[in-house]
Amino acid sequence: MKQRVATAAIGLLIFFFVLAFYSTVFLNISAAAIVFLALYEMFHVTGVWKNKLLSAVCLVFGCSSVFFGASLRDQWLRYWAAAFVLAVFCILLFCHETLSYAKAATAFAATSAISYAVGILIRFRETSENAAVGIYYTLLAFGLAWLTDTGAYLFGITLGRHKLAPKISPKKTVEGAVGGVGFCILTVWILSLLYQWICVGIWQIRLEVDYTLLLFLTPVGSLLSMLGDLSASLIKRQCGVKDYGSLMPGHGGIMDRFDSVFFVLPFLYLFVRLFPVI
Repeated sequence: MKQRVATAAIGLLIFFFVLAFYSTVFLNISAAAIVFLALYEMFHVTGVWKNKLLSAVCLVFGCSSVFFGASLRDQWLRYWAAAFVLAVFCILLFCHETLSYAKAATAFAATSAISYAVGILIRFRETSENAAVGIYYTLLAFGLAWLTDTGAYLFGITLGRHKLAPKISPKKTVEGAVGGVGFCILTVWILSLLYQWICVGIWQIRLEVDYTLLLFLTPVGSLLSMLGDLSASLIKRQCGVKDYGSLMPGHGGIMDRFDSVFFVLPFLYLFVRLFPVI
């Protein structure tokens, strides 16, 4: 427990340090690092890493995609993506005796999904009215995922009786899931009020948060975060491993900590594009 809390504290310090350089290329570099580490872990667990050429191509595409700015994204990213698809099939043809289409498909799907999800962090920055709005959406995305996980953990160890998905994630309970959603709704509201106060008191920026929309958004995002967690756990179980890595003591690897975030980000981006919370 102490190790888990200590790792979480260090992780939060790094997270807020990155946000301090939100409007700089440092955010892109940090996003690329998340993509690299997540794909590295995924490839090791699924066996894709045995083909170094395919792994290298996927890592290059995944990490570079988060550097495409808004002015270049629509014009060049589609060509870069087409080149990536072509490269994957060429590698499959060239290495067909040692590389199965299932491994190639796994590499393609993981690279596309993870790089797209993480790339939304850059989209939030470039499509928001100002940095304060972009930071709020970033905090909201991570909050929906991590606060749900925290609430589920706390309620699960104290009230958990009924297993949620015993064959996929034995420690998760129905009580923990319900508590996680409730905890997320409450804390997101409180932290949103706190963020508004900080923006006015420190940066003299007044943000108008639509709490009615937030009430609809939060439980859906919370449930999606649990779906992401269970989906990543399913892959681990079928591959016969407990954790994706050991980079974060008490939490596992990057994939163990960010799997739910990868599911929340696309949903949140679509939601706020249709129904701006701010």
